[in-house]
Amino acid sequence: MIITQRHLDTIIGRAKEYGATKVILFGSALESPHEAQDIDLAADIPGLALYAFAGQLEHDLRCTIDIVPLHLHTPFLETVKERGTVIYEQMHNMEIAE
Repeated sequence: MIITQRHLDTIIGRAKEYGATKVILFGSALESPHEAQDIDLAADIPGLALYAFAGQLEHDLRCTIDIVPLHLHTPFLETVKERGTVIYEQMHNMEIAE
């Protein structure tokens, strides 16, 4: 499955709706898109909203979404962070006091 701009726009839009601070695309859709059967995402979304996010994306994109939480500290997630591509990261606005 080749990830199109429409896929990315949908994922990013939903990530914002669900309060994500970061979303990483990894796995076969990134490494061998012609052979991919699903979209693998790691996301920093609190609680059960992470799984609601994945379910909504499956509905929107009509494909299987594999989701893992980014807040865990495991060797697998270190590999995801090294090999994956950040497709969304929330930017925090800072005000500087004078």
